[in-house]
Amino acid sequence: MILGMPAWLFWLIIMVVSLLAEALTFNMTTIWFAAGSLIAMILALLGLSVWLQITAMVVVSIALLFLFLLIVKPRMKSKGVNGTVATNADRIIGQEAVVVVDINPVAGSGQVKVGGQIWSAVSRDQSMISTGSKVKVIEIQGVRAVVEITGGNLS
Repeated sequence: MILGMPAWLFWLIIMVVSLLAEALTFNMTTIWFAAGSLIAMILALLGLSVWLQITAMVVVSIALLFLFLLIVKPRMKSKGVNGTVATNADRIIGQEAVVVVDINPVAGSGQVKVGGQIWSAVSRDQSMISTGSKVKVIEIQGVRAVVEITGGNLS
């Protein structure tokens, strides 16, 4: 008996509550406790001691959590072809943009408008590019678009 109820019922309640909490969250947060509770419930149905049930619940829950964190989660990370994490920012690579703030490598300033968004920008060859110039986005470095001039000035 645990808290005045049969041990198997106690573990069933813990398992159901853990599964409900898991269903309401975005990350795997309580599934470990549900699995541990299932093992403890089986031990209770076999008539084993409450201390063994508690120990099994704790050990199974912790073991599954570490198994997930050390083995499964690292393999689930989405990696791009070159080993970088893919982002939505990659979609602007190869797109044409318009310089909206002069690109000046000395001052570290410059912005382009691409796909309706304003991006901080640097020139590929560290040259100055004036406002209104048409450029092409070559790559993303951190939060900046690396561009090269493709056309004339639009202003």
